[in-house]
Amino acid sequence: MLGTVRTTLPKLDLADPDATGSGAALVQIHPMNLQRGPVSLGESPVRIGRSHECDIEIDDVSVSRKHALIRRDGDRYEILDLGSTNGILVNEEPVASAPLRSGDRIRVGAVVFRFLAFDDLEIRYHETVYAMMTRDGLTMAFNKRYLMESLRREVARCRRHQRPIALTLLDIDHFKQINDTHGHLAGDDVLRRLADRLRGVLREDEMLARFGGEEFAIVMVELDTSAAVAAAERCRQAIEATPIPTAAGPIPVTISLGVAAPPAGWSGTAEELIELADQRLYDAKSGGRNRVAS
Repeated sequence: MLGTVRTTLPKLDLADPDATGSGAALVQIHPMNLQRGPVSLGESPVRIGRSHECDIEIDDVSVSRKHALIRRDGDRYEILDLGSTNGILVNEEPVASAPLRSGDRIRVGAVVFRFLAFDDLEIRYHETVYAMMTRDGLTMAFNKRYLMESLRREVARCRRHQRPIALTLLDIDHFKQINDTHGHLAGDDVLRRLADRLRGVLREDEMLARFGGEEFAIVMVELDTSAAVAAAERCRQAIEATPIPTAAGPIPVTISLGVAAPPAGWSGTAEELIELADQRLYDAKSGGRNRVAS
């Protein structure tokens, strides 16, 4: 599987005060792997790469055999690029070397780690686990599990109080072609930056979730059909307006959106609302893409 991670580093024992008080750890947040838990970073340098000789081995063709090094210098850790082909990102910024601070996100190829350090390690780890349970590690949009839990609550509340609710499903047009032409690292950049751009035009009470693959969902409460369609159109325009910067250069991207906005007092379920939005999304795609259907 692309992005499979193997490591010889020991799992950190959070119950051991000596371990959590004097060291640091890495947690793999994308692809999510809760079973591994935090892996300990000690005094010895930690090598990351595709080679079997590395302490953290990543099975990903975009990762160089010897890609990066994390080393300890006194009370701090730093990461160094070992001349890799595709570089490393710390908090989504490319770096040749950088000091690591607790909470930093490290992206190597398709894999994202979170660096947790020293005395706040246990608290940070539990915060990280909660985020992993509710958010997609790549885009930081809410994940499908959290979406379904929230949508069921909102549908029930709106039904009880006779209030409107709308759901938009959106899909990146020709996303497979982006991956095939520019590579999956560029595809990951498109997903991540698209989510950032959508968050920039959505209201605080409108929830963005990654529904799966290149498909996202937006839950909009207290909006009727015309307002929900207008919100979806703002999203469409925001994505179309400017090519998305990626590791392979700027890529023009468009999205298709389907809006389901049943009348107040609608008696359906969350699953039925998703089915309605999916039908409208199909209409948008079959109608030529880069449009909103309702």
